[in-house]
Amino acid sequence: MAYDPRSIANIILDIADTRGISLSNLSLNKIVYFIHAWYLAKTGEPLVDAKIEAWDYGPVIREIYSEFKRFGASEIKGRASRFDVDKLQKVLCEDSVSNEDLIFIEDQFSKYGHFGVGKLVSLSHEKGGPWDVVYNRSGRVNPGMEISNELIRAYFGQQTRH
Repeated sequence: MAYDPRSIANIILDIADTRGISLSNLSLNKIVYFIHAWYLAKTGEPLVDAKIEAWDYGPVIREIYSEFKRFGASEIKGRASRFDVDKLQKVLCEDSVSNEDLIFIEDQFSKYGHFGVGKLVSLSHEKGGPWDVVYNRSGRVNPGMEISNELIRAYFGQQTRH
């Protein structure tokens, strides 16, 4: 089951808080991307229900970017919310995430959460990786283009076989 990317972002921010790690919008976007990518490779299904775009500094999920852009490059000190039409107000964005998926998210965070922004951007820009293929298609820069789940699944699935 694919989750709202803002809910996954909130879970990651909570994990980071418990480990004393501060995250910026840029680092959060990269971490969600990598967790989503490995989830696709493992299960064949998307973790987040969102379009992933190729921006200058790597893969971006617009819903996460928009929610946290008010923090600029600084540490995120809040959580994502959504508008509840029944309550006619904003509420914390949270999905009922399975225990198995929570464990997967925590395990993947352990691999990426300690990296600085520069390292995360560098990893996401790997030559031949999904961002590189889309962003530099035909030698032309194509910012904002979609990085498909199929491309991500194929690339990260291949990485698990090495």
